[in-house]
Amino acid sequence: MRLVLVIGWLILIISLFYDPITPYLSNPDAKWNLSFLRLDPRLFDSELCHEFLEVQGECLSEAPFLVGGKTFWGTRIFWGIVIPCAIMILLVFGHELWRRICPLSFLSQIPRALGIQRKRKIVNSRTGKVRYEIVKVQKNSWLARNHLYLQFALLCTGLIARILFLNSDRIVLGSFLLLTIFSAILVGYLFSGKSWCQYFCPMAPVQLVYEGPRSLLGSEAHRGPKQTITQSMCRTVEKDGQEKSACVGCQSPCVDIDAERSYWEVINQPGRKLVQYGYVGLVIGFYLYYFLYSGSLNYYYSGAWGHESNKLETLFNPGFYINNTAIPIPRLIAAPLTIIFFVALGYWGFSQLEKAYRAYLIRNKKNIDKQQAQHHIFSLCTFVVVNIYFTFVSRPALKLFNSPSLEQGASVVVIILSTIWLYRTLGRSNEAYTKESIANSLRR
Repeated sequence: MRLVLVIGWLILIISLFYDPITPYLSNPDAKWNLSFLRLDPRLFDSELCHEFLEVQGECLSEAPFLVGGKTFWGTRIFWGIVIPCAIMILLVFGHELWRRICPLSFLSQIPRALGIQRKRKIVNSRTGKVRYEIVKVQKNSWLARNHLYLQFALLCTGLIARILFLNSDRIVLGSFLLLTIFSAILVGYLFSGKSWCQYFCPMAPVQLVYEGPRSLLGSEAHRGPKQTITQSMCRTVEKDGQEKSACVGCQSPCVDIDAERSYWEVINQPGRKLVQYGYVGLVIGFYLYYFLYSGSLNYYYSGAWGHESNKLETLFNPGFYINNTAIPIPRLIAAPLTIIFFVALGYWGFSQLEKAYRAYLIRNKKNIDKQQAQHHIFSLCTFVVVNIYFTFVSRPALKLFNSPSLEQGASVVVIILSTIWLYRTLGRSNEAYTKESIANSLRR
């Protein structure tokens, strides 16, 4: 399955550089009613454009798909299908499935499979014997202590780059994805285990937010039978087909071994609260910027941002258009300012909500400790951000089907799944987890 997904992703990347076939499928004159690749013909109608889509008070300049080949289907597939599917997998199946099928996780293990990882020379001071040990991230290193800040900063940088460069320029997006693949392989060479997933991958903070202590259908490692391999921990397959642990202890506690244990032990880790609260602001700021830039959400819902041929030429154009007035701050500066502001606002707002909730519990003499109160607000954050994210992310693709019932049905499914997740998660506690673990050990 990993191999199939990697091949599919590489084909998608190749299409960003050379694609002679799908332009015909996305032509605005295409007659396929169910083609999510087709561009909306209204984008090219000068009369309808002012009613349908204006950017900063002017009709967005669009070129037919086949002219110049700038517009392509790869961005729509990647941003509208691949990324949302990954988020839904995290919510429903958790890291347990995602980390086992993630193409980047697979590619980062190439150096290990080839036996070419970086090694450190160790000399025994008594015997003088020399041995070589594969390098892993040290527990007390700067990276181990601050990886959440690094990963969240990479996530924010990636979304800013998406607004400015990656949304519609196929060459830039293709180069960006190739650079990401190279980075994952390089980290796999420099450090052992799943160091890319644990310490560098920008999806790791997203996983923390959407999965929480456990996903809807993920297994519970602490309640299962005693075994050496749990959840998505590193493993190899022996000649007889039996799986064998390949864990090298690159992180402890490890989410790949027991997700809920990891959740409770790192809930107070530096950067954890920034990830949880800041991510809500990040999602809101990302989608709201399309409105702040164009003056209308029609710009985002139309999907026109995915096939503008002159995106790089507008980097120094006004970055805000508020109340029919263009504000002369270049997009190159306006987009990062918006993201930073909303991340800070999300962090501050939910931190205040957490303080207010704890004060409420104290006033009403509720026997809930600080960690549990924080868990409740974390869970509320996830519920809110899931519904905000899927309200926006699927609209441009779903609108091409011209089916309001399909849009409403998708929203209902997300609400049901997120509500079930919230109901199951709010009742979890570190105390309950510990009791279940001990009881399971005693039963065995």
